[in-house]
Amino acid sequence: MSGFESITDQIRPALILNSFIRKGAIPHALLFTGTEGVGKEAAAQAFAMACNCLGGTPYASSVNSPKPDLIGKPESGGPCGICGSCRKILSNSHPDIIKIKPAGPYIKISQVRELCEILAFKPYEARIRTVIISDAQTMNKAAGNALLKLLEEPPERTILILTATEKSDIIPTIASRCQQIRFNPLSEKRLAEMLIESKGIEPSEAAIFAAMANGSFTRALLLSDRSRIKKRDWLVNEIETLSLKETGKCMAFAERLSREKDDFLDSLEILNIWYRDIAISKYNPGKSIFSDISDKTKTASPGHTEKDLLSKFDLIRGARKNILANANLRLTAETLVFRLVQNQM
Repeated sequence: MSGFESITDQIRPALILNSFIRKGAIPHALLFTGTEGVGKEAAAQAFAMACNCLGGTPYASSVNSPKPDLIGKPESGGPCGICGSCRKILSNSHPDIIKIKPAGPYIKISQVRELCEILAFKPYEARIRTVIISDAQTMNKAAGNALLKLLEEPPERTILILTATEKSDIIPTIASRCQQIRFNPLSEKRLAEMLIESKGIEPSEAAIFAAMANGSFTRALLLSDRSRIKKRDWLVNEIETLSLKETGKCMAFAERLSREKDDFLDSLEILNIWYRDIAISKYNPGKSIFSDISDKTKTASPGHTEKDLLSKFDLIRGARKNILANANLRLTAETLVFRLVQNQM
């Protein structure tokens, strides 16, 4: 899909972008926010295509061009996907669609300076040159200040689209000069459909991965590996059979959890869902996320009181917060494991 229909499960952002095109009122800077894997970059590319699509009927643009001499799509506002401009953008060969991503962990000032040099010249062929800066929250202060000058004096016929997780992650002076469009997490139903369509996953498994993905298709794809199911089964078995009397086993489990930051965070999410399923199993077992192991949930349920489960949720939430704050992984894991086991009946 090449047009705004590619902005899946994001009705409001698509309507806003559609409105910009139809009215010919294109802001000089946009900020797309939302968790990773919800379609921000796909939307940025679709919008760049719509701004430069060669098919359709004329519309006026407010991007440094007072004359109504630009051509856009008719009522849909979306790009055709088949004209020369659209094809170039889809193949990443359009000279006026510039994409900037972090070089390592950060977007460096050298990248922004190079961008400024390019933007000092007029676009080669685009009606509206588009700069897409992904993960803009990774800009350091120097890079941010260099970009700020561009936003204060936007180049002719140019729009900048920044993507980030949260507006608060962006330097305030930059965020204030951009029009924000918030992208919501994708629905579990849509994520499951996308997994089935793209990877041929069985519906029952797709539903599990979608429930674990927190609205992110990128995360759903990562989770869809069969090894994730094996990891879940291992985690559930370990945490339910550990005892404070077996200090060595508890330490070994904590060591395994803490080997890698992202893997630890993933394990916390699995444990959170496991305890959540236990919490609702007494009242509405049909709402379990790990529905394929509902028998294990039913067996484990009597060993957990509501107070115990609430405490476990707090412990997992606290561990996640500490990990994101770059706390010591091993110490965080050991503290979590011993407290989780301590609360078990």
